Amino acid sequence: MEVHAHTHTPRKKWTHYFWEFLMLFLALTLGFFVENQREHYIENLRAKEHAKNLYKEIYADSINVQQIITNRGVKESECRYFIKYVKDSNLVMLSQRFFPAFTSALIQIQGIMFEPNDGILNQLRNSGELRYFKSSELQSEIGKLSVKIAYVRNRNDKEYSYVEFYNRPFLLKHFDFEWYEEFTKQGSIPLVQSLNQKQETPIPSRLVNADKFNRQEAENVASYYLLMLRSTRQIQYKEYAEANHRLLQLLRKEFQLK
Repeated sequence: MEVHAHTHTPRKKWTHYFWEFLMLFLALTLGFFVENQREHYIENLRAKEHAKNLYKEIYADSINVQQIITNRGVKESECRYFIKYVKDSNLVMLSQRFFPAFTSALIQIQGIMFEPNDGILNQLRNSGELRYFKSSELQSEIGKLSVKIAYVRNRNDKEYSYVEFYNRPFLLKHFDFEWYEEFTKQGSIPLVQSLNQKQETPIPSRLVNADKFNRQEAENVASYYLLMLRSTRQIQYKEYAEANHRLLQLLRKEFQLK
C-alpha cells in the first residue's frame, strides 16, 4: 500500500494580495510622478534659457530701432531743406549746407534702415521649441512680433527699390562726386562721420549738368522719398517698436528677466 506525502501550505488571505497590489500601484504612481516632475523641471529650464536668448535678441533690436527712428528724423529734416532749396534758390552759387543736405537726403542710407534680427526666433519656431512657452499671451505676442518683422522687411524692400529706380538716376545726372571724394577724404572717413562732423572741403560743390537741372523733378523725387521715409518711421518701425516692447515686458514678467 502506497503512502502519498501531501504538503500543506497555508492559504494567503486576500488582504495580503491587496497590500501587495497597493504597494506596487504606489511605487508605479510615484515613479510616474517623479518622472513627470523631472520632465517638467527640464522643460522649465529650457524655457527660461530660450527666453533669455530671445530677450537678448529683441532687447538689442529695441535699442537699435529707437536709434534708427532718431536718425530718420535727421534725414527727413535734410530732405525738407533740399526740397525747399531747389524750389527757388540759387543753383550756381550753392549754400554750404546744400550738398551735405543733398547727400544726406538722397544718398545716405546707413543707419536709417532697420533690419530686425530674428535668428533666435526662427530657431525656436523651426525646432518646435516655442512649445516650451506655455503662456498663450506670450505665444500671441511672439506671433505679433513676427508679423511686424515681415511688415518692416517688406517696407524696407520698397524703400530700396525707390532709391534704386529714382534717387540713383537723379544722382547720376546731377551729383558732384568729386566733391563727395573730398568730403569723405577719398573714402578714408565714413560718410556718416563726415556728415556728423560737418566736414569741410577744399573745393566748392557744384550741380553737374546744372543747365539741365529740373527743379520740379528734384522736388518730386525728394518729396515722395520724404513721404516714404516718414510713413515707414511712423507706421512700420513704430509698430515694430511697440510689439517689441510688449514682448520684452511679458518675458520679464514670465521669467523674471532683467
